[in-house]
Amino acid sequence: MISANVSVLDGSLYFTISLLFVLASFAGYFIFLFTGNKTISKASFGVLIAGFIIQTAAFIIRWIYAYKIGIDTPPLVDLYDSMVFFAYVIIFGFILIRIFFDFDALGFIITLVASLALAFASFSPIAPSAVEPTIPALQSYWLIYHIMTLFVSYGAFGASFGLGILYLIKIKSDKKNKKNGGFLSLLPPSNIIEEAIYKVIVFGLVFLTAGIVIGAAWADSAWGGYWSWDPKETWSLITWLTYVLFIHARFTKGWGGKKMAWIAVIGFAVVIFCYLGVDLIIPGLHSYATPGSTPIL
Repeated sequence: MISANVSVLDGSLYFTISLLFVLASFAGYFIFLFTGNKTISKASFGVLIAGFIIQTAAFIIRWIYAYKIGIDTPPLVDLYDSMVFFAYVIIFGFILIRIFFDFDALGFIITLVASLALAFASFSPIAPSAVEPTIPALQSYWLIYHIMTLFVSYGAFGASFGLGILYLIKIKSDKKNKKNGGFLSLLPPSNIIEEAIYKVIVFGLVFLTAGIVIGAAWADSAWGGYWSWDPKETWSLITWLTYVLFIHARFTKGWGGKKMAWIAVIGFAVVIFCYLGVDLIIPGLHSYATPGSTPIL
């Protein structure tokens, strides 16, 4: 456990503070679900943006601190840093979607996922927040590109997960011919949600593909081989195939609607297992489940 003074210097305290803002935003969106009050959703979005700004400042502080103690690459490889970055990209993805689409109800799901990630990072005993040097093989700028592209894809898939849930709720209500009240009355038509799911998944797949390719190139330069069938590599491929098959089925079989929404939901479950489950259940070269370990993401 690091001291309070160090937690200020390395930025970890500010990630904990940002958790309070995300939780407040989550509470606001929860109320919005039952009231459909746009003022509450706008306030929740404003609080979330404030939390996002605090997270951005925390990353800057943490990266500067890492350089000051002699670490040449940004601290992104351990469990703590990966979890706070995961929450960061999830929130960033929602902010972008919220700017272009009127998906206030998505805020409840996104803030829930982000809150869980930040809480796990802040309070889990297997997620130490101290900045530690990485092993020589990871001291490369390939690391930055590899991790950032992968986590941008995770953020997109997290958004598609939330949109998929909204779509399933929306069509269930439509089929029952109910008069939509509360937040359902503020949702756009199901075809608009469907279009958003497809676009977000395509965006995520592009970055997932880039992340896997960059990781393979990095592995070849560091260890002399593009692929080793490590558990994380295998599940990254399974994740990639899940979304590729979705795109293929959409174009060749005309899959859309409910099937597409379910793939968005199930696909994100595969993402989470690839990201965390593999390390906790079948750890390998990329594992960061053990405190103090330095993974290759």
